[in-house]
Amino acid sequence: MNKNIHFMENENAFKVLSRAQKLEKQGGKIINLGIGQPDLNPPKYVIEEAINALKNENHGYSNAKGMLKLRETISNEYQSLYKQNIDPDNIIVSPGAKPIIYMAISMLSEYNCEILLSNPSFPIYSSVIKYCGARPVYYNLKEENNFDLIADDIIEKITDKTKLVILNSPCNPTGSVIKTKELKKLLNFIENLPYKVFILSDEIYSKIIFNPNIPTSVLQYSNNLENLIIINGLSKSFSMTGWRIGWGLFPHCLINNAEKYAVNIFSCVNNFTQFAAISALVKDFNYTENLKNIFNSRVSLMVKGINQINGFQCKHPSGSFYCFVNIKNTNLSSSEVQNILLEQLGIATIDGNDFGSDNNYIRVSSCTSKENIKIALEKIGNYFN
Repeated sequence: MNKNIHFMENENAFKVLSRAQKLEKQGGKIINLGIGQPDLNPPKYVIEEAINALKNENHGYSNAKGMLKLRETISNEYQSLYKQNIDPDNIIVSPGAKPIIYMAISMLSEYNCEILLSNPSFPIYSSVIKYCGARPVYYNLKEENNFDLIADDIIEKITDKTKLVILNSPCNPTGSVIKTKELKKLLNFIENLPYKVFILSDEIYSKIIFNPNIPTSVLQYSNNLENLIIINGLSKSFSMTGWRIGWGLFPHCLINNAEKYAVNIFSCVNNFTQFAAISALVKDFNYTENLKNIFNSRVSLMVKGINQINGFQCKHPSGSFYCFVNIKNTNLSSSEVQNILLEQLGIATIDGNDFGSDNNYIRVSSCTSKENIKIALEKIGNYFN
C-alpha cells in the first residue's frame, strides 16, 4: 500500500452529517448547522435543462476538458466580469471543485517543496498536500483582523521552496476575505519574485460576498495569468452540491498535464450536468443575488444570536454562509462543544480543529431556515446561559 495514504484525511463535516442522519433515523430532531450545503433548490430552468438534456442530448462521452460550449460560456463570464480573455482550451470542467484542488497540488508537489495555505482552512488542502509529499506551511488568519487574509502574513512565509500559495476568499471556515489592498500587494510581490510561485485561488464562494467592494477573483488585479489556477463551480452559488459540477482555469504551462489528470481520473463530466451548467451561467435571472441576500440575512441573525450566549463570540463574516465561533470562554474544547450540541441539543456543528485551528472554535453554517436558526440559538442559549 502507498504509505502516503496514511496522510490523507477524511472531512469531518461528512462524519457529522452521517451521525446527524443516524440520530434522525432514531427519532431525533436535528437542526443541521454543520454541512456547507445550501438548503435551497437550484433554479427551475436549470433542472428543466437537465431533464431536456437527458431526453434529447447525447449520452456518450464528452471532451475530457468538458463540453466546448460550457467552456466557452465560462470564458465569456470571466470576460464579462473581469475583462480577462480566458482561452476555453485552458479550462477543465470537473465533477465538483475537489478534483481541481487535487490536480493543482499534485502537479506542483515535489519532495521538500512547500505549499502555503491558511490556518484555518478547508481540510482537503492539507490532506492532499501531505498525500502528495509536499510540506504544508501555514499563514494564520487572525480573529483580531476578522480572520481576513493579510498580504504580509503570507509574504513572510514565501521562500525559494514555495511552489504554490492557496487563497480561499471567501474562506471556509471563517467567511473572511482578502481585500483589494492586500490582494494587490500580494500579487505584486509574487509577480516580481526571481522564481516562479503559483497561486491557487479557490473562488467557490465568490458569488456570496456581502460587501460589493471586496474582490471576487484574483483575475480582477492580476497582471500574470501564467501563474494562476482558478477554481470555481456551481455547488454553492446555484445550490448544486449533489450535481458535482466545477471547473479550473489553468495556465498554458499546466493545462496539458491537467487534461491528463482528467482523462485518468474521471474521463469526463456527465453531459446533462454540463448542459444544466450552461443554463445556470447564461440565464442567471438574479438567482445568485437573491441567494446572497438570503445568506447575508441569515448570517446576521446567527451572529447576533451567538453573541448573546455566554462563552460564545463571533465576528460577522464578509461572505459565504459560515460563522467561525470562538467558544474559548465556555472552558470547553471545541470537540466537547460539538458533541454537546449534537448529542444533547440536536444541533450539528463542526469542530474548528478540523480546519487546522485550535480548540477554541466551531464552524456554524447558516444553510437552514431562519426559523431553525432561531430554535437552535434558543436551545444553545438555554444550555449555556
